[in-house]
Amino acid sequence: MLRHLINPGLELRQLQPADAASLFALVDAHRVKLREWLPWVDAMVKLADAKKYIADTLKDFAATRAYVCGIWSNGRLVGVIGQNRLDWAHRIAFPFYWLVPDSEGRGIMTLCFRAVIDDSFTQLRVKQIVIAVATGNVRAQRLPAKLGFKQVSTLKKAEWLYDHHVDHFIYSLAAPG
Repeated sequence: MLRHLINPGLELRQLQPADAASLFALVDAHRVKLREWLPWVDAMVKLADAKKYIADTLKDFAATRAYVCGIWSNGRLVGVIGQNRLDWAHRIAFPFYWLVPDSEGRGIMTLCFRAVIDDSFTQLRVKQIVIAVATGNVRAQRLPAKLGFKQVSTLKKAEWLYDHHVDHFIYSLAAPG
């Protein structure tokens, strides 16, 4: 997904090198809140880190391993969504998402995740979408439940989050038909 206009004020756009300053500023402004559930926040401490992250995502996209889109609401970057990994052998997509706190609760992520789901099944032609959400991240758990995902398991000590392990609920959504 290179670009997807969801509505006149909301679009997904693949992150590009020119977006590095916006991405870094967004992470830096919301560092404390994002750090609560995202393990990479401490690794993005300067503009060069955002530039490297975007360059790496573009390499993954070129190799058809993943993609990363910025979420732009009324022209402002407010979050990121995409596929962490695409398992072509098994036709499974593994999406991820995050949104800054001042954009939560307005339906932005629901609309964006629906677009990613649609892209996954129609364009990428995957057969299944699998998402992992920390068991303590109640807000993030609402989205897969709202969009028809089924919780299929719990993975203990799934992720190291700075100074402790967190468990993940694993959700799955099969392609229609």
